[in-house]
Amino acid sequence: MRAEGHDVRAADEERALDGASDEDLLTLAASEARIVVTQDVADFPDIAQRWAGAGRAHAGLIVLLGIDHGEFGVITRTVGRELARRAP
Repeated sequence: MRAEGHDVRAADEERALDGASDEDLLTLAASEARIVVTQDVADFPDIAQRWAGAGRAHAGLIVLLGIDHGEFGVITRTVGRELARRAP
């Protein structure tokens, strides 16, 4: 996504985010108006549901279900192209 000009942060690339909870990561992303893309189907759907119930907003959450880790790049490139297509 960076190669396509998107401003991207990746939790696994930033030492400061080591050990951050999923809730903290979504809070950080929301504060920076970033969309979270994750394969963590165990936690993020529940967090998003809690946030919705509490009226908390975020920029978006894409939870990839049944995607092999090796396919993650294909998915993020597709998301990046779609974002570029929708940009004003």
